[in-house]
Amino acid sequence: APRARAAMSTTACALGSATRPRARPRRHLERSASIPRVRAAPGPAASGRGRVARGGNNPSSSSSSRGASIAPRAIWVPPEELAWIPDPETVFNVENVAIFPLWLGMIFAPKSGVTRAVMDSALVPCVCGFVYVYLTWYSFHDPRILDAFSTGKPDLAALAKGFSYEWCVAVGWAHFIAMDLFAGRWIYLDARKNDVFAAHSLLLCLFFGPTGAISHVTTRAITGLVRGEKLVDVMAAGGEEKASASE
Repeated sequence: APRARAAMSTTACALGSATRPRARPRRHLERSASIPRVRAAPGPAASGRGRVARGGNNPSSSSSSRGASIAPRAIWVPPEELAWIPDPETVFNVENVAIFPLWLGMIFAPKSGVTRAVMDSALVPCVCGFVYVYLTWYSFHDPRILDAFSTGKPDLAALAKGFSYEWCVAVGWAHFIAMDLFAGRWIYLDARKNDVFAAHSLLLCLFFGPTGAISHVTTRAITGLVRGEKLVDVMAAGGEEKASASE
């Protein structure tokens, strides 16, 4: 009798376990719960033309570890009628290529007729100034750059935030190009009028800006001492006429 009851109990347990659903392993459940569910980040907001602004720090969308997506911040896109205007990156590349022959002419061919004609004209500094104005106008349409400079405080933190965007860096680079070329043009004209060697000063001005002006003033002073005469600055009142008379 005990053996019969044990056999019947074993049969009932087997039938019960067959009818119940099989439980998932605890380890598998823990692994599934630890995997976060991440939603796809939204793409850039579509404009009227369906294109994204070029240049600058294009906003990218990302997801946090909990799956919350961050919407991209919109940047300015020119309207349809101004689609032909170049963006800051294009202007930056073209300006770097176009400005280099001017420095090569002043350094290696200062007496060339082409170099004289180009550098005697005020057109080149004015063109550089217009490029700077254009890049400033373009980049300040980006709300992020306006927000960076909205404090109005000339501190390093505000400048670092503003110049963290590529378009703003292009504006600063255009400023460097325009002012360095203005200083280099002065060195070239003054050295030509006073017959002073200036290749080394122009190289310093090209790469290190103000150091070129210091180098030229020092070179001109030494040259004047050696010649025993006072060399007049070409930018001084009447300096060009006095220097021309001494040629």
